[in-house]
Amino acid sequence: MVGDSEENDDCVIADEMIYIPEVRNEKRPKVGMKFDSLDFVYDLYNRYALLAGFSIRRHSSGREKYSKEILRKEFVCCKQGVFKKEEPRAVKRHRRISRCGCKARVVVVKVSGCKQYAFSLVVEGHNHTMTPPERVHFMRSHRHISEPAKLLTKQLGSADIPTHKKMSILEKNNRSFYFKIEGDSNDRLTRCFWADATSRRAYGFYGDVVVLDTTFNTNRYGLPFAPMLGVNNHGQTIVLACAFLSKETTESFIWMFEEFKKAMPGGEPKMIITDQDAAMARAIFEVFPTTFHRLCIWHITTKFSDKLPRTAYEEYWKEFKETIWEIDNIDEFEEKWHAIITKSGLTNHPWLSSVFDLRKSWVPAYVKHIFAAGMSSSQREIYIKEKFINGFHNTISKGTVPSTSKRVTC
Repeated sequence: MVGDSEENDDCVIADEMIYIPEVRNEKRPKVGMKFDSLDFVYDLYNRYALLAGFSIRRHSSGREKYSKEILRKEFVCCKQGVFKKEEPRAVKRHRRISRCGCKARVVVVKVSGCKQYAFSLVVEGHNHTMTPPERVHFMRSHRHISEPAKLLTKQLGSADIPTHKKMSILEKNNRSFYFKIEGDSNDRLTRCFWADATSRRAYGFYGDVVVLDTTFNTNRYGLPFAPMLGVNNHGQTIVLACAFLSKETTESFIWMFEEFKKAMPGGEPKMIITDQDAAMARAIFEVFPTTFHRLCIWHITTKFSDKLPRTAYEEYWKEFKETIWEIDNIDEFEEKWHAIITKSGLTNHPWLSSVFDLRKSWVPAYVKHIFAAGMSSSQREIYIKEKFINGFHNTISKGTVPSTSKRVTC
């Protein structure tokens, strides 16, 4: 959907527009579905939210007066409700505005005569845009950190030593830990790359398909964060490597991919999925000449609402979507595509022409024969929320980058 929009940090509201997530019908919650427990309700709605691009939370409950048994439970979009405005303070921590009165929710009620719960209401429409697939996995209801990982993070964070020294210690004590960190002439961080033993081992098993996205920037330092991810045999997201880059140039991406090659066993990946970035495309072609570079279909299809005239989008988007997703034959796809742009008067539309020229890199009809580990877009990318970025802010400073003369031994 499109319309005049108002953006408050990560909460983007479109006036009088309702966003219906594009999720396969069998994955959608439906009135009448029954569950043995409220935990099962939460799990199903949260899985749907992950596919759709939002996060959920538990909301109001209705209980039996005496036994306190829950008879009614509501689960809502994380952007439900609004924050109350408070009196201004002299010093106040800046927080993102993350609630904008979204009405999307599900309600379950206790089924009479049994222990089950059933959906009595399902509201799918949101008043805000969906979170991109590459960022949804670390929204609150989707991020899951194991206890050992939490303990390790706490122990490393308690050590009052520069970040590059921590990495040196890790590399010295664990030869399978790989990192590279560089600074400029003023010892300010310009780029870094790291991959731990678990990630490097995982690449040996699950490195055929790598997903990369650099659309998330750290606000304070302006360093694009580039997680390189894959998916294991259980369909779970795995982190293969991570990097921070001060510039999104071909040279920077070449450096990152070269470090990736040094760190990872087993040679080049068979496929890399990225967003549209000319500098990145050139780097992939140079460093991974035999790797198929697939463009994220999600990033392209979500731009239709911005790139097309509003009336054309509202009238023809459904046909575009069906043509892209449902046609498997190449000739049929091209015939249908040309028919749509002809009758819509968009034959000479520059953006449509550009994505059509790139069709062999993103349209399912062209790429379905190439193994993609079940990924058609950057759906496995992780949403780098404030905990990670704040940790980076708290540990990276001018004093953490080794000087040029010591960089080789750091």
